[in-house]
Amino acid sequence: MCKLSVRMKKFKQTSTFVREFLHRDSLGEETAVRPRVWAQTCSRCHKLVKTALSKSFNQFTIKGKKWGLKDPISNRFICDAKRDPAVKEKMKQLEAEKSTRMCSPILRLKDFDGVHDTPVEVLHVVLLGAVKYLARDLVAGVSDSDKHQMIAWLESFNCTSLNISSLKPTYLIKHINSLVGRDFKIILQAAPFVFANWMTPEQRPIWLALSKLATFIFQTRINDMKAFLIDLKSHIHTFLYHLTKSTAQWVNKPKFHMLLHLPECIERFGPAPNFLTEKFESFNGVLRKASVHSNKLAPGRDIATTFDNLSCLRLVLSDGVIYNEVTGATRTIGRLVTSMFTLYPSIQRSMGYDYKASRIQPANEFPRPTNAKLKKKNLSSIPKSLRNAHPLVPIAQVAQLQVNKHVRLGKGTFVVVSGESLNGNLILGLVESLWSVTPHRDGPTYFVSVVEFQLGGVDEYYEMRQVRRSHRELSVNAKYILGCVNVQHDCHQGECTLERTKSIRMERQDTNWKTWVVKHSDEEHYILNAGSLHDPHLHHTLSNLPLDPPTPADWVEAIAKGLDIWNDGGDGVESDQEDRSESSCSEDDDAKGETDDEDTGSQAETGSTYSGTDTADDVEWNEDSEGFDTDIS
Repeated sequence: MCKLSVRMKKFKQTSTFVREFLHRDSLGEETAVRPRVWAQTCSRCHKLVKTALSKSFNQFTIKGKKWGLKDPISNRFICDAKRDPAVKEKMKQLEAEKSTRMCSPILRLKDFDGVHDTPVEVLHVVLLGAVKYLARDLVAGVSDSDKHQMIAWLESFNCTSLNISSLKPTYLIKHINSLVGRDFKIILQAAPFVFANWMTPEQRPIWLALSKLATFIFQTRINDMKAFLIDLKSHIHTFLYHLTKSTAQWVNKPKFHMLLHLPECIERFGPAPNFLTEKFESFNGVLRKASVHSNKLAPGRDIATTFDNLSCLRLVLSDGVIYNEVTGATRTIGRLVTSMFTLYPSIQRSMGYDYKASRIQPANEFPRPTNAKLKKKNLSSIPKSLRNAHPLVPIAQVAQLQVNKHVRLGKGTFVVVSGESLNGNLILGLVESLWSVTPHRDGPTYFVSVVEFQLGGVDEYYEMRQVRRSHRELSVNAKYILGCVNVQHDCHQGECTLERTKSIRMERQDTNWKTWVVKHSDEEHYILNAGSLHDPHLHHTLSNLPLDPPTPADWVEAIAKGLDIWNDGGDGVESDQEDRSESSCSEDDDAKGETDDEDTGSQAETGSTYSGTDTADDVEWNEDSEGFDTDIS
């Protein structure tokens, strides 16, 4: 990554650092990135150990800050050596043997480049970074009385086609400081509609830009990488432009800067969700299962025993070969043993294997009805157009249809119909009912009765595509359904209000207590949610929103305005114009202080800055804190 750094904390509040943070020059043009060199990083990690052994701990600490390096393994050795002379002697012995064991083994990995092979991790950079910061900042300014109304707006949010299993409105608002990644995903998609009434004129464009940007970041399939990267960069610049314009103080959060490096990571590794750490955290469930079945007297041993048993089961059920060390013979597992796993789905599920989820389902298996039962309130009469087209064929209503592996249709779902069905453009429709038409000899054919919605212009308030009910009913073959989209009611134009008329349910029963609920003024005007993370490519195609990235002149104005707000109208800090190139951080440039007993107050002269790793709450850059790194990328 790049070498963004600052000599002293106060110099962050300058146009020089803000421009470097945004990769901009004084004219607002995009600048080239100063990349790190992995070979130099490895060399400097070893030199830091030599500095600690041959000179002083102070010089080791200050040089580490200059170079922006912190090796947890060598740091642990050196800290222990200050307290235990035996550790220091052992380190000197290893140094004399030219051993590399005092530094991280990652430095010795072959064909590994720590600069280019460590991608931006979007779970912590986006969900637990940008979204978390902005959500907490927004909710913190809402009074307790207004939070009840905010919860009511969140309860009215239409979750259809968003893959949200549980909304939990009260929990999301009251525990905004304790949410996890999947919770911030909900807030990200709902914020432009739910929190709009509490956003300031400066906050609204930030949230709208972030919601649109997230649909590109979490896109799992990229058809045209070149066009995708152009759009992604434009949305990142638009988001950072509005963020900086509100206040330049956001440069205190390094995760915002990491967004600028995301396009090159996606170009190198593919879609960002492919290297999302949530996928690897699923192993935590295996560890929890192993630790639960323990008497807690020797949990480490019990977990190891459980893993050993699971490994043996995997060998047995995978037709493994067992070697007898005494006789030298080998034997395979009998088929009667392995059939216990292959023939019984209950055994498979007990071991965490789901055949239906793991196999690739062919397209000819869709569409098909699900096991959902048809509710009485959803019973409908057969559409006339469908009956006229199939006058003598049995027609039955179904509750749900599985169109493909990820799309399930039901009443109230907004769908996109291919233009091939009606020889025209894409059609947006609201599902009214689902039908199975079964000819006498052939298999069933499934049809969807929809109410067509017309696409309008771009709404000025939401900056998303308007849709309006046309009252035209269609019956289309389910095979022409391209997917589902998320549509929200246009409450701003309809001036929807809150009413305290909804009964509170307790123990699955309605009570006499009432709570707030949103009363929609009409069923005609809606907004196509451009921030939906479900099938973002389909949303982009249907929305077709214009993109107007900021110009260099806009950047100059935004940086000046953001700094003025940060400085509260004052003159601010003089710009840090000193040379901060490689020459100013040369290996021969020793810091003050020759012994470990000297006061480390001189660190303020070399500047303490922020490390590339954030804590959960993003510790602020601190001149007086020890151990903080120089580079943040």
